[in-house]
Amino acid sequence: MTGVSRATAHAAPVRALARHRRVLGAVCAALALTGAVLVLKPPPAPSTEVLVAARSLDALSALSPSDLAVRSLPREAVPDQALGPGDDPAGRSLTGPVARGEVLTRARIAEPVARAYGPGMVAAPVRLPRALPDGLVSPGSRVDVLAAGGAGGARPARTVVEDRPVVSVAEPDSAGTSAGALVVLAVRPAEARDLAGHAAASRLSVALRS
Repeated sequence: MTGVSRATAHAAPVRALARHRRVLGAVCAALALTGAVLVLKPPPAPSTEVLVAARSLDALSALSPSDLAVRSLPREAVPDQALGPGDDPAGRSLTGPVARGEVLTRARIAEPVARAYGPGMVAAPVRLPRALPDGLVSPGSRVDVLAAGGAGGARPARTVVEDRPVVSVAEPDSAGTSAGALVVLAVRPAEARDLAGHAAASRLSVALRS
């Protein structure tokens, strides 16, 4: 082997080693850069699941499960008193219209007006055929509701509910668009159903308890 051949044979592994070193250096540099990015990248912000309106809602109907959706938000974006998946506002009403995607809060949920009168009580409207004398019935009064029916009212009236508190009273408006006073009572659910049934077929009146 000539001197040139020996030099060439010796240089080949040196060049290969140099190439490997360059590749290894590039890999190490890439790993170092990746590690630096991972170190500098902030961790994801803590999030909280909240209930939002699945569609635009009004305050006329009670909420149903299909009206609600769960969404994750950064904690700093969650409003005070936000409802979460553990809350169940279904069956409750809103205090006003809610836009699609808006977070539902306790302030947005209307309190049942009959809650103050006992657990399980509901508010039931009783439409009377005429206005009430001024001051006769007011919120806090206790009344019986009587139903009269039959041709000419010949059959005696029967008591539908007894000794129930009045939540509110609305008299007929001056324009005459309503027939008579609307008295809202706090009653049990079964009594509310009885009142609704008699309202369709009977004339309802109230008797004030002393």
